[in-house]
Order: sequence, then C-alpha cells, then structure tokens
Amino acid sequence: MPWVSESASVLIGTLGPVQLPPHTCYPPAPAGIHRIIKEATIIKTRLIPALALLAFLAAPLLAEEKHNTLTEAEKKAGWKLLFDGKTLDGWRCYKKKDAGNWKVQDGCIYLGGPGGGDLMTAEKYGDFEFSIDWKFEQGNNSGIIYRVTEEANGPTYVSGPEMQVMHHKPDAKLGNKSGGSLYDMYAPTQNPFKGDVWTTYKIVCHGKKIEQWVNGVKVVDVEVGSDDWNAKYAASKWKSQKLFASQDTGHIALQDHGAKIFFRNAKIRVIEKDKAAE
Repeated sequence: MPWVSESASVLIGTLGPVQLPPHTCYPPAPAGIHRIIKEATIIKTRLIPALALLAFLAAPLLAEEKHNTLTEAEKKAGWKLLFDGKTLDGWRCYKKKDAGNWKVQDGCIYLGGPGGGDLMTAEKYGDFEFSIDWKFEQGNNSGIIYRVTEEANGPTYVSGPEMQVMHHKPDAKLGNKSGGSLYDMYAPTQNPFKGDVWTTYKIVCHGKKIEQWVNGVKVVDVEVGSDDWNAKYAASKWKSQKLFASQDTGHIALQDHGAKIFFRNAKIRVIEKDKAAE
C-alpha cells in the first residue's frame, strides 16, 4: 500500500519512503489521506529550513558573553586591560594606598554604597582611549574623571574633567549635567542611552582635544583652551579652580557619589604622541 509508506515517511521525517514488511495486508486508503500527506509534506519542507535559520541567528545570543577580556584585534591595536574581573590590582582610592570600600563582585568593580571614596588607576595616562561599561544597582549618579592630579586641594573633579555617569530614557532631553556630558561644561549632542541597562562609555584624550562617547556614539568633541571652552569655563562652577583640565597626564577615577554601581570591561589604549586619535 503506497499510501502507508508515504504517510509513515512524512510522520517519521525520513527523506524517502519507509520500507514496509512484504506480504503485509493494509486497509484501503482513508478518504482525503493524499491531501493530508501533501499538506504535511509542505509544512515539513518549510518548517525545517525555518528552524535551522532560527537556530543559526540565535546562536550568538545563546553563546556565553565574555567580559574583561581583549579580542585579538584589540591586542594588536595596543589595548590593555585595566581590570581582570578578579582583583583590584592597579587601582586605589584617591589620595589613599588601598581600594577602600570598593571590591570585586560578579566579575565587576563594585561599590555598594557611599563612603568608599573615588577609585582611580594607580598609573597616570596622558593621551589615551579609555573604555568601560557601567550599570547602577541603586541610585543614578556617578562619574568618570580623567587626567586627575593628587596635588589638587580638593576632590578628583577639582583637576580632572568629568564624564557624567547617569542613565536616561532614549527620548530624554540632555543638558550639561546629564549622563554623557562633560559635567557643567558641555551637554551631549545626542542621546544614545537605552535606559537602566549596561552602558558603554569611551573617553579619548589627545593633546588638548577631548572626545566622549556613549554606546558607540560621539556626544562631546571639544578642545581645551579654545574660545568656546574658555567661555563655558568662565560660566561654570569650575571657574575658580585653576587646576581644572590643566594636566597633560593624570589618573582615571571612578566616582563615589553614594550610588551602588558596577563597572566592567575597563581597558585603555595609549595614543602615541605623533599619532592623532582615531
């Protein structure tokens, strides 16, 4: 009975007819069985490729994402990890010898509340490209301050410009104290924020030029000492701070502003003096 073999082939999912035992008696084909076999065959031929495509597209999402590592391309480009996901080696609090209340948790640099002080790199950097991811556990205010000197009489931001760390909804209007801003100086030119999720910041310093990036989008592009900079500086809270943005090299600091916050994927690429920032 061909209809029995054909039905079994479709239901079982083989590519060819099922070999049935010889000399076996089978009932006559039920009414409409050939139409059912045809429809089942069509469904099978369409469903299997669709499922294969879905599995292919989902594979990158299902793969475990690795953090605090460098790709081969990053290594060749000169990137260096500042945090290995395990220890705070290479970090200490501003004007202190240890990391204070900062610790490593879930593969991240973590501050669980106020009183930790600003955590900064032990090394100083001049011309560089710095990248880091952050996410709040509680609260919504922190900052990344760069080219910081400990010779200043006051906090890190007395000498170092600050990239404000604060999340926003994608439709929020941003000002010069919003996330991504060069705090109290320049507002972000765009809003690439995606809400209260992991956010990637990048800071590029090359000579007097400063760039700040949010999620791959450049939001600040300025030159220290330009006419525009001087006008904004004179109208800012920093106008009485003579050391503000004055350093050619300095530490990079993560601000303690009372929030509970995670940082990960901290890395840096030193820019050679004779090369422009990419």
